[in-house]
Amino acid sequence: MRAIKQLTWVAIAAISLIACKGKDTIKAGSSLKGQDANTYLAEKEKEKYWQLETGHDYNAYLTFKPGNNIVTPVGTPMTYAVDGDKLTIKDFKDYVYSIYEIGNGKLVMGLPGKDTLTYLFYEPGSDAFKKRNEEYPNFEVKSKWLKGKRYGTTWKFSEGDKAYSYMNDGTIIDAATARKITDWKVEGSTLHFGTNKLTISRLSPVFFDYDALGVPVKMNYIGEANADGTFTWKK
Repeated sequence: MRAIKQLTWVAIAAISLIACKGKDTIKAGSSLKGQDANTYLAEKEKEKYWQLETGHDYNAYLTFKPGNNIVTPVGTPMTYAVDGDKLTIKDFKDYVYSIYEIGNGKLVMGLPGKDTLTYLFYEPGSDAFKKRNEEYPNFEVKSKWLKGKRYGTTWKFSEGDKAYSYMNDGTIIDAATARKITDWKVEGSTLHFGTNKLTISRLSPVFFDYDALGVPVKMNYIGEANADGTFTWKK
């Protein structure tokens, strides 16, 4: 009887182990030591691809490769280093991110005074990964990038000084004068700009490009809008 009970407990333990295997284990940044984070960022023999899910950052995706190499949308070969909860991406300057939490499928980090960034892992070779590669550099249009934390987001035209704020209440405001321009909403890849239906070619955390009745418009994200739709430039 004792042998049967022991076998039963072994079986239960084995089932529990199998059930738990593959589940994402999230670690708080404060508990990371040395190279701990690197075991999640990249594997020894293959790269790991991370796609930005929330927050605004020029690195809309990050591909961590063996040997501390990294690929970003800029395309310039770069390296990275990990020390506890600090992730340093070596670009033209060193960007030192604080890792808030990390797991097999999720990375949450941020720069001082900037948005909290959440990246999700995509398995290389999977259908989701292939779809992302096919869409690069124009990732799936997601209206969430126009939504602000409180009031809205402000976007500057690539040429000239004019900037528009896309407010969470569905209005577009001139960021300099607080004058209402029109209403907006996004359906699929269509931008409803007042009564006009415009085609969005790219809407990412930092780039917003669309065709305005034959005229290509390119806008760059510059920050969160104020309650009245204006934008406060940080000195």
